Amino acid sequence: MKASGVILAGGKSSRMKFNKAFAEIDGRLVINIIIDKFAGLFEETIIISNEPELYCGLGPVVYTDIYPRMGPVSGIHSGLYHARHDQSFILGCDVPFMNMELVEYMFSQLGDYDSVVPEIDTYLQPLSAVYSKKCLPVLTNCLENNKVKLIRIFEELNSLVLNRNELEKFGLVEELFLNVNDLEALNMAKRIAGRYQS
Repeated sequence: MKASGVILAGGKSSRMKFNKAFAEIDGRLVINIIIDKFAGLFEETIIISNEPELYCGLGPVVYTDIYPRMGPVSGIHSGLYHARHDQSFILGCDVPFMNMELVEYMFSQLGDYDSVVPEIDTYLQPLSAVYSKKCLPVLTNCLENNKVKLIRIFEELNSLVLNRNELEKFGLVEELFLNVNDLEALNMAKRIAGRYQS
């Protein structure tokens, strides 16, 4: 697919006590699970992190934020800025069970929208969403004006929101979007991993 896969690896992992990208499920690092999935679909995979030395041996090119220490809005901005393609799928580094058929479906729905973002029970999932480079001016403006609450950017983007009914065609939503961001979630991921072998 002529699109970029962007892995955001910028979180502090404060709840995990260690870097959640390097949490292990069935002998594989979460970030490697994501890299392998992306390699099967995208022409390009990149990682965004302000600690690039941690990720430079994994294969994908690593870029830092252009606006450092401004949270996930800055990570999305950097990903879109550095991506070779006009369209990108942004995924947090702690989401191992994303269904790539769902990702393909999200791209198929993008059309003239700026982004396609899943919504689960009124909560948008902006770190598991498709974006076009058309989002860059909005993101830049938000960062330069210190408007860094992630959900607020969708007030200014022309986004298609996918609801639970659409998402459930691709699997159990709570598992597809599971964030391995604490030990309880990691233990749950280990229990369900057998059904998600890629």
